[in-house]
Amino acid sequence: MARRPPERVDPWLLAEQERTLEGRIPLGALSRLAPLLMEDSGEAAFVLKFFRDDHGRHRVNCRVEARLQLECQRCLEAMEHSVAREGELALVQGLLEAGRLPDELDPLLLQENELLTIGDLVEDELLLSLPAVPRHAHRCGAALVPPAGQTPDGPAPDNPFAVLAALKGDDTDHN
Repeated sequence: MARRPPERVDPWLLAEQERTLEGRIPLGALSRLAPLLMEDSGEAAFVLKFFRDDHGRHRVNCRVEARLQLECQRCLEAMEHSVAREGELALVQGLLEAGRLPDELDPLLLQENELLTIGDLVEDELLLSLPAVPRHAHRCGAALVPPAGQTPDGPAPDNPFAVLAALKGDDTDHN
């Protein structure tokens, strides 16, 4: 049986030791993500590989997988959003150091002795994976919007201005 990783870790030490942490976090325990979900049951699986690269930078490869239940903004029904996100983060101690990173690395701002909360890192990755406007891939909302000239119950009723249009089209002189 796999041992559960600690909630908080020293990422600098783990990078020196080239350690890998794996585990699962309940979605309901992620306080910033849970309110954005229609259903917060389920778990997020993660693998965090800490190491030092060829340039001496402390880094973490972060892989997160989850199935999130979001609200479709077309039909307002539940939709599943599968997340399989992997990213490279470099541990930095300040904004100047973060600005010198290559484009393929994202900074993770921490002080040298600051502990990393694993749940926060996993939650950040999940939040970054959310679509700006969740929608089903299929046209679920198309049935909700009637075609032009029709109401949801059938053909559009007679236009009350049709009489005026007929009068306007009448070219006879009414002096």
